[in-house]
Amino acid sequence: MTTYDVVMVGGGHNGLTAAAYLAKAGLDVLVLEAKDYVGGGVITREATLPGFQHDLHAIAHIFIQGNPLIRDDELGLLSEHGLGYVFPDPSIAVTFADGDYIAFYRDVRKTAETIARISPRDAENYLRFHEFADPLLDMLMEGLFSPPPPLGAFFGQLDRSETGQEMLRMLLMSYLDVINEWFESPKVRAALARWVSEILAAPEEGGTGAFLLMMVPTIHRYGLGYAVGGSGSLTTALVKALRSHGGTVRTGAPVERFLFTGDRATGVVLASGERIEARRAVVADLNIKQLPAMVGDRFGAEWERKVQRIKPAGFTLLTGHLALSEAPVFKAGPEVGSAGLQEIAVPLPELMQTFDGLKYGHPISTMPSIAVASAWDPTRAPDGQHTLYLLSYAPRQLAEGNWDDRKEELFDRVFETFCGLTTNMGPEKVLGRMIDSPQDGERFNAAWPNGDPGHFGSQLFQFMGYRPMPNMGYRLPAEGFYLVGPSTHPGSGVTGGARAGAKAILDDLGFDFAEVIARR
Repeated sequence: MTTYDVVMVGGGHNGLTAAAYLAKAGLDVLVLEAKDYVGGGVITREATLPGFQHDLHAIAHIFIQGNPLIRDDELGLLSEHGLGYVFPDPSIAVTFADGDYIAFYRDVRKTAETIARISPRDAENYLRFHEFADPLLDMLMEGLFSPPPPLGAFFGQLDRSETGQEMLRMLLMSYLDVINEWFESPKVRAALARWVSEILAAPEEGGTGAFLLMMVPTIHRYGLGYAVGGSGSLTTALVKALRSHGGTVRTGAPVERFLFTGDRATGVVLASGERIEARRAVVADLNIKQLPAMVGDRFGAEWERKVQRIKPAGFTLLTGHLALSEAPVFKAGPEVGSAGLQEIAVPLPELMQTFDGLKYGHPISTMPSIAVASAWDPTRAPDGQHTLYLLSYAPRQLAEGNWDDRKEELFDRVFETFCGLTTNMGPEKVLGRMIDSPQDGERFNAAWPNGDPGHFGSQLFQFMGYRPMPNMGYRLPAEGFYLVGPSTHPGSGVTGGARAGAKAILDDLGFDFAEVIARR
C-alpha cells in the first residue's frame, strides 16, 4: 500500500490546478485519472486528419485570464512551463443572417461604434453599462478565484450601498431582464442574450443576471485567449508545474471507492483493488452526484436528497470538429471574419421561441458558435488549411429519436446554417469531420450528465456560496475530504477555478496561502 499527503481523484484541469497549488505548498500529491490521459475537457487531439489539432471540448479561455493563476503567473505556467496565448481582436462577433453584427473589441468604444450601426442609443447605453460594471470587476474576479463567503453574508454586504443593492438586484434577475432594462433595440437585446447564453441557461432563466455583469467588463479587460497549440497546452503546463513541485500523476487508474477511518477520509481503492492512503487530504475532481455510490452512502439519506435535487443546465451541446481546405469568408464582412469567435443570433422574439424549443426536445440549428482557431494559431492545421469548431445548442433528450441515430443528420442542419453565412463554404471544403452529441459527451466523461461539462446549472440558487449546496464550500461531510471542479464555485468553463478550492484546503491544513503563492 502506498501513501501520499494528498490524493486527488480526477485529472481534469481543475484537479490539476488544485494539485499543483497543493504540491507548491510542499505536500506530496498524487493525481489519479481513470483515462489514459489527463485534462478532462481541456484536451487537443487530431480528431479528424493528421496535422489538424482540434480542441475536443473547451476552446476559448476567457475568465481564466483574470485568474491570478494566469494574471500573476502563480504557478509559472507562462514563464516556466511553456503556456502561451494569442488574443484575437475583436474577441467575438455576434452576427445576424442579414449581415448586422456587434463586434466585441478590447476597446469598449470601438465596440460601441459597431453597436451604433444598429442603434446609436444602445451604443451609449453600452458605454453606460460598462461604466457601471467595470469598477465591480476586481471584486467579482477576486470572488471567482477565492472561496466564496456565505451567500447571506454576501447579500448583506451588498445591501449596504446603493451600488451593491443594484448589483444584488441584478443577481436575482434573469440576464434578459437586465438586458431589457439597459438596452432598447430588439436586435441589440438579442445579440447580448445570444452571447450570454453560452452559460447554458435560457435568457429568461432567473438568477442569471450576474453573468452579463461579469462578461461585459471581462471581455474588454482580458479578451479571449486561444492557447498556442490548443487547449491541451494548458493541461500540459499544469502537469509540468505539478511535477516541478514533486507531484505525481497516474493515468489509467480509475477509483472505485473512497476509504474512511472513523469520520476521516483516508484514501481510495482503485478498480484493480489497489489501496492508496492519504495522510492529510483526499480531494475529488468529480461530479458531486457520483459521490454517494463511491462513499457507500455513508453521508445519509438527507445529504443524498440534497445532492439529487441539484438542477441540471437548461440544455447541452452538439459539437462538430471539421478539417477545412480553406478558411471561411463571412458574408457580413472582414470585421466579422477577423473575430476570434463568431456567434450567430436571430432577432427577438424568434430567439426566445428557439430557446423554448429546447425544453421540448427540439435542437437548434440556426444559432451556432463558430471558431476557426487555426486562423490565429497556425500550429493547429497544415499550411493553408484550417480547423473548424462548430457548436450548437441541443436538448438533453430529443423529442424524436435518439442522438446516436440522428446526430449526423442534425449536425448537417447546423453546417448548412454555417455555410449560408459564408461566401465559400460547402461540403466540398470539408476534408474530415467528427461529431459529438450530448450522449457522446456523457460517454466521454462520466461526470458530464447529458454531455454537460459544467455538471449542472449555474442559477443563483446553486452558484457562488450555494454551489453545489448552501455554504458547503469545498468540504465534504468527512474530515480531510474535499471537492473541487465544476460542481463547486466558480462552476463551469476554463477558469482554473480550483485555485479557490486549493486555498480552502491549504487554509484547513494550516498553510498561509499568500506565502505559498509567493514561493518560486
